[in-house]
Amino acid sequence: MDSEERVRVLRLLHVREGRETDFVDSYRSVLKRAERFPGHLGEQLCRSLDDPARWLLTSEWESLEAVHRWRTDPDHQALVQPMNACLHDD
Repeated sequence: MDSEERVRVLRLLHVREGRETDFVDSYRSVLKRAERFPGHLGEQLCRSLDDPARWLLTSEWESLEAVHRWRTDPDHQALVQPMNACLHDD
C-alpha cells in the first residue's frame, strides 16, 4: 500500500465539564471496535494542556472509502452516541 493513499481524520472536541470520565470510557468502546475495523490503521486521543475541555482525536485510515465505511457502519453510529453526548454542540 502506498502511504500517499492513507487518510488522517482530525476531530477537535469540546468535552462538557464533569463528563471527562464518561467521554474517555465511551471513546475506549469506540476504539475497541475501530481497532478491528477493516482499513483502520491507528488513532490517538490528546487533551489540551491549556484548556482541559479541548481534545484532539486523530485517526489514520487506508483510504477515504474505509473512512466512509466506518462512518456509515450501524455499529459505529450506535457506539459514538454516548461519546458525542459528552460533547458541547460547538
